[in-house]
Amino acid sequence: MGKAEMFDRTLKELLFFFIMTLTIVLNPDFAWSDQSDSQRRVIFVVCDYLLPEEIQLADLPNLREFFEKGGVALLNTNTAGARNRQNAAATISSGNTALCTPAEPLAFGAGESYRNEDPFLIFQARTGITPRPENVVVLDLPYIQWANIKDEITAEPGTLGDSLHEAGLKTAVVGNADVPGKSMPQRAAAVIAMDRRGIIDAGDVSEEILLEDPRDPLGYRLDYDAVKKRIISLMQHHHFIVIELGDLVRLEQTSQYLSPAVYHQEREKILREYDAFIGWLMKEVDLNSSQVYITSTTPNAQAVSQKRLFGFIAVRGEGTATGLLTTPTTRRPGIVTLCDIAPSIASYLGASLDSSSIGRPWRVEPVSDNTAEMLEIEKRTVFASLLRPSLVRGYVVLHLLVLAGLLFFMLFDPRKVVHLTPFLLGLIAAPLALLLVGFFPITNIWLYLCLFLLLDVLLAVLSICLAGNKDFDPLIILCLATVGVLLLDTVTGGELQRYSVLSYDPMAGARYYGIGNEYMGILLGATIIGHALLLQRLRDYPLWPRVLVGLFFLLVLLVLGLPQWGSNFGGSLAAAIAFSYTYFRLLGIRLRLREVCIGFLLAGLFGGGVLLVDFLRPPEGRSHFGQFIFSLHADGAEAFRSMVIRKLSMNYKLIRYTIWTRALLGTLLTLGILFYRPVGIFRRLLTENPAVAAGLSGGLIAAFAALVFNDSGIVAAATAMICPAATLFYIVIREQEASL
Repeated sequence: MGKAEMFDRTLKELLFFFIMTLTIVLNPDFAWSDQSDSQRRVIFVVCDYLLPEEIQLADLPNLREFFEKGGVALLNTNTAGARNRQNAAATISSGNTALCTPAEPLAFGAGESYRNEDPFLIFQARTGITPRPENVVVLDLPYIQWANIKDEITAEPGTLGDSLHEAGLKTAVVGNADVPGKSMPQRAAAVIAMDRRGIIDAGDVSEEILLEDPRDPLGYRLDYDAVKKRIISLMQHHHFIVIELGDLVRLEQTSQYLSPAVYHQEREKILREYDAFIGWLMKEVDLNSSQVYITSTTPNAQAVSQKRLFGFIAVRGEGTATGLLTTPTTRRPGIVTLCDIAPSIASYLGASLDSSSIGRPWRVEPVSDNTAEMLEIEKRTVFASLLRPSLVRGYVVLHLLVLAGLLFFMLFDPRKVVHLTPFLLGLIAAPLALLLVGFFPITNIWLYLCLFLLLDVLLAVLSICLAGNKDFDPLIILCLATVGVLLLDTVTGGELQRYSVLSYDPMAGARYYGIGNEYMGILLGATIIGHALLLQRLRDYPLWPRVLVGLFFLLVLLVLGLPQWGSNFGGSLAAAIAFSYTYFRLLGIRLRLREVCIGFLLAGLFGGGVLLVDFLRPPEGRSHFGQFIFSLHADGAEAFRSMVIRKLSMNYKLIRYTIWTRALLGTLLTLGILFYRPVGIFRRLLTENPAVAAGLSGGLIAAFAALVFNDSGIVAAATAMICPAATLFYIVIREQEASL
């Protein structure tokens, strides 16, 4: 090749390079389009009112395979309002509990009509934004924003869509749950994909994707051929595609007009169509560069009537495996929340949500038989939730009856009061028995009650048999055994507390891990009075028992407060104050202003240290109060004000309605009466047993502090008084018996 030819070739290459560079600079959409088409995709399939057990049906092989090979979890369906489809969609869209419209929101594409008007013109009039012809718009966006601001909710529906748009990604939505002519449009799923302007980049939510058949029980059903064409077209350029399979919603809306036989026949038909669609979708999607979600965000009316409030979700594709989904929000393999969906999608697609989102991305914990495990978690959780109100009410009523009997016999027939001592021991043993029942995966109510009563009686009898001193030792054994089992269960993962009826309910969503307020109160009361009684028994050994008690107080404080264990910040503050007060009293130190200040300083230092340690952890490892400090750092005083209002509102509601209020008032009233009648018995008992007096006053301090520092403080205050009060009543009866 000659020099002239080489020069011409080089010149042509340079000219081509220059033209390409100029094209990219002047038309960045050209470069962006090529790049975005090669990025990851998320296909989000909404199958509302699908039931968890239906995914295991033999004639649904594609659904069953999807769940068995994917990461699965039950879905806490808490929102800022009712558990309905539109609030669930707004919550997913926000990454935070949110409100939507009272009815399902109005969403339309170009060419549709709403009350003989152009929805795009209505949207422009309401928002001042002119949408593109290919967009889908949510007409009710201004109302959705107003509803959340009015109720002082920090959620911002559209956060997920905004984050994807900021990352240069496109969104789409296909499908609806409309029943044309019979109801307003049912298009809640569009809210999941919208941004904060109420816009989805593309999609089809119109009636054009429905098949009409007057002979069909539903009248209308999804046109799967039309939906498939839309999806294939959208997958070429869009990265987050929400697909609503709305036939089950249509079925539920018309169920009252169908016979049971027709209803079940139609449900089976719809499920087979869902299954066939999932089979088609899995062949069309490249799982090496995509993720596919299938979720039921809302339980149907039948499930709600059975108190089955979980939805469920499964994900397959790049970066997933067979197992149970878990997030730092719940720390429970097999349970995630609606708020965790947006962060998980954004994380996979390389976008980032702002501080208004409280959810966290999930990971998969490998489990071979994941679907069966998920269904077992639901079964046991629902059983405990159904049993909880009745059993707690029965326990509190028995507690009040024992107190009433105690007052009556002490005042009118002291000789018979001794018959109440077994009941007092049973009341003290009950929280431990309710914890130990969790060892057994029982979901039969009568078997559960029989086992609980058997354990309660056995614990009470065992405490008497092991007692050397019948006045103190049964109480010491029961209190310290309760503390020991609670601490051991907490540091080993809290498996027993997860299914105890005296613990938290993950369907309610106030807490998913650590020590709940019921057992927090039990732990405080049992620790204080149990160790006070122990020191009273070992009063001839003045030094080393007090050192051990101090160390044990510190251990309980650490287990209760540290985010990886008890994660109960309010409880740890209450414990720090009550333990400091009790320990000063047990050491015989007179409490003056200096000692009180020292106690509050120690409590403050411990609380601040716990918050700092949790805040400095990686975001995926923070507990709920670590996230609160992050929100405080990001949003300032508004986050603090919102927290205070929420806690005051919760306490006010519980004080008015929970039966634990009656338990606390009954206990305090009984203590007050017995302090004066019979004359002198309380004073003499507390004077002769100063450690017991310190334990009782420490229990009262713990109850008051728990009431102040917790959002369900009345519950913690009531349970904190169970062991100290029952202990004192037991000792009074023994004293009365000895004096007769």
